Amino acid sequence: MIEKRKFIRLNAPIGVTYKVITGNKAEAIHLSLVKNISGGGVRIAAKDLLKNGDLLDLKIQIPHLRDPIHAIGEVVWFSERREGERDLKEAGVRFRDIEACDLHCILEYVHTIGIG
Repeated sequence: MIEKRKFIRLNAPIGVTYKVITGNKAEAIHLSLVKNISGGGVRIAAKDLLKNGDLLDLKIQIPHLRDPIHAIGEVVWFSERREGERDLKEAGVRFRDIEACDLHCILEYVHTIGIG
C-alpha cells in the first residue's frame, strides 16, 4: 500500500481547546485531547457532534512551549462509536490557517519526539 500522507504523524495526548466557528459569538469552548498530530492537522477527541466542513478555532498546547499554538482547522472526517458505557467521538482536522512559526514548532515537536 502506498502512503499518501505528506507529514509524519505522532500519537501523543496533547491538550487542545477548540470551538466551532459560526456567526454565533457564544460558541462553547471545549477542552479536549489531541490523539495524534502532524504538520497537516490533528485527530482530536470531540466533545460534540461535528460535521465535515466545520471550521474550528484550535489552541494546541505543545508540552515544551509556554504559549499554545493557534490554528484554524477544517473537519475532514468525524466518527462516533459506542465503547461500553461511553460514546466516543473523534474528528480529523486539517490545518487551514496557521502561522509559519507555529507550524515549524509542530514539525519540530513531531520530529523530536517521534523520531528522536
